[in-house]
Amino acid sequence: MKTQNTIQKAINYLSIYATKSSKFNDFKYIDTSIDNPLKVSYIKQDKINSLLEYKGTKIKGTKEQRKKYFTITSINKILSAMFIDEEVKTELISIDIDKQLRKNYCKNVDLFIEDDLKGFYSQENKNYIYNPNGSCMSKKPISYFEIYDNFINTKAQIVGLKVGKSVVARAILWTKTDKTKNFIDGSFAKSYFLDRIYISNEFQNSNQSELQAKLYHKIKRALKLKKLDCYSFTHIKNVDYTGLKGDKEKLNFFGSNSYPSFTIQIEQDTFHNLEHYPYMDSFRWGKQLKDNIKFDADEDSQDYILEDTGGDYTEGGNNIECAYDGEFYHEDDMVYSDVEDCYYHTDNAIYIEERDTYVNMDEAIYNSYTQNYIYSADIQ
Repeated sequence: MKTQNTIQKAINYLSIYATKSSKFNDFKYIDTSIDNPLKVSYIKQDKINSLLEYKGTKIKGTKEQRKKYFTITSINKILSAMFIDEEVKTELISIDIDKQLRKNYCKNVDLFIEDDLKGFYSQENKNYIYNPNGSCMSKKPISYFEIYDNFINTKAQIVGLKVGKSVVARAILWTKTDKTKNFIDGSFAKSYFLDRIYISNEFQNSNQSELQAKLYHKIKRALKLKKLDCYSFTHIKNVDYTGLKGDKEKLNFFGSNSYPSFTIQIEQDTFHNLEHYPYMDSFRWGKQLKDNIKFDADEDSQDYILEDTGGDYTEGGNNIECAYDGEFYHEDDMVYSDVEDCYYHTDNAIYIEERDTYVNMDEAIYNSYTQNYIYSADIQ
């Protein structure tokens, strides 16, 4: 079923059972947005008339015209404007359509691998549409990311999922090349680590783990890997793979872990000559060696800590234990649960709006009607 038919079907249905507003006929060429398929685009009749009268432009609903002249909004807003909502019909139908749009959206994602990490993070690279995703480093000055080009024998790339130019998920892929050659073919051995997978805010509650898993498996296939360690591995392996029993790749993770199997290094002089430094999710803790600084995912190394979102580094750190997995994380990545009287990493907690606090993600139940989470203890 095409998404535009889904939207038109909803409008036709409401036309039978709900009262049309006085603005109903103002909305023309209603369809999913080209840049954001989770939204609806349209143009009003008065704008069509104005463009024809003053510019001689006849609206036909072409792709170019939709990008230039059309308005983008949510399905709920346009239905609410087109109908007088007497019995919450528009809200319920809007929820159903939104689910369908999200389902269609996630089916059509494409993998991308981007070498221009600095341009991507700073958003100076205009080949993408950057959706908010909770990353504290998004849109920082490009100088914050110079360090990524200076790690010894280590390459950092941005990998992700997109629809068109719109980025849905993204992560840093670390590739470390071993200095020892393979005796069989003379190639250098490589180790990989897929860092924290950030998901666009619009999908964090509904499709987060699914999209993380999609990116993980697409990267494994692209690199022809059996094993891939990943920061977000806990969520990926817990995705419901029912119906995929024939896909051994998705069921056998070959001992993959949520932490890297290697460390990375940078020359001390190079490190200290950098203008700015980024906050890092995994290789955050640095230990000073004779000539280099070794960065690790182990917080025992605390000579230099890349934990400052303001472009600097610090010495020492404050780490808190996550009640979900028993791991220690930096305090900036933690949230406190008033209900359960403990701390959780943001990846392991769900916000309960009704209680205004976070809870263990396994104790949160999604209410498809309100589109909010409920604490499991509240419905027992």
